[in-house]
Amino acid sequence: MNEISNHYKHWSRGLDDKFKEEGHAPQDAATRLSTDEYIDIAFTPKFQFPKSSKYFAIGSCFARNIEISLRDNGADVLSMNLDLPEAAKAKTIYLQNEVLTKFTPQSMEIELRDALTDTPLERGLVEINPPKLWNPQLHRVGELEPEEQLATTAAVRKTIKNITDADVVFITLGLTETWIDTETGTPLNGAPLNWKFAKRTGRFEFRNSTYEECKTSLINMFDLIREHSNVSPKIILTVSPVPLLRTFSDQDIIVANSYSKSVLRAVAEDLHNKFDDVDYFPSYEMVMYSPRSMAWRHDQRHVEPPMVWSITRRFRDAYISTN
Repeated sequence: MNEISNHYKHWSRGLDDKFKEEGHAPQDAATRLSTDEYIDIAFTPKFQFPKSSKYFAIGSCFARNIEISLRDNGADVLSMNLDLPEAAKAKTIYLQNEVLTKFTPQSMEIELRDALTDTPLERGLVEINPPKLWNPQLHRVGELEPEEQLATTAAVRKTIKNITDADVVFITLGLTETWIDTETGTPLNGAPLNWKFAKRTGRFEFRNSTYEECKTSLINMFDLIREHSNVSPKIILTVSPVPLLRTFSDQDIIVANSYSKSVLRAVAEDLHNKFDDVDYFPSYEMVMYSPRSMAWRHDQRHVEPPMVWSITRRFRDAYISTN
């Protein structure tokens, strides 16, 4: 598709006397950043797809926002087809598929690989308070009785396998801070569930993932998706604007969050340039450069619903063919 207009390629048109005489052009970043409206971000999608397309979303909590918005607009969102056992369902707050929320590329890769290659259900489960088991790849579920945890893992795997029928795969990158189960060598989806257990055993180790580690995991995911797909899916990368809740590094959380998002954004750009079937959708920039009072809830972490709807409307207008 055509390149974006040159009007969007200037930050500002001068300072002081020149600015007083000429002002900034309407599409200058300086102008767009000075309005009381959602930021107007110019972009040209690599491809379009029909209204009948099937979607699958992987990633952080912003991926769940995307899913809901697409579903509410009549889209077939395969990643929302989940039927959890009652014990796991009781752990969710709003929707069952909260358990699919993934924060790091490594955890996304593990869950995708386990589902698509039929890895034994018990792989990676951790016994903290015997006989209860914890699946460190699932969000919110925590510890369950062995039968319940295995049934929950099986239900999640069944949903993950739906990706093989998806025409469009959303991958929303969340963060780089990763905990490793040193006993199994497995990256966790989040921090250790039980800190007393973690400290007593020394089993879990904190690492802040590098650019290369994140990139490798994503390329591995692309290979898995392409190998097992029943169609020829398009992959759309986004970076979640939602910041870290806390940092396990020795940095101010604002600095730590900047590192995390910068690495993931750079990886997304590299892969967008590398693969014809991979595109980058700038939802991150749409949130970060809109007025904070409009974009964020009071905690300055969660995105206001109208902002999410605005973003998904931009996505639909750009990517979904009217034919």
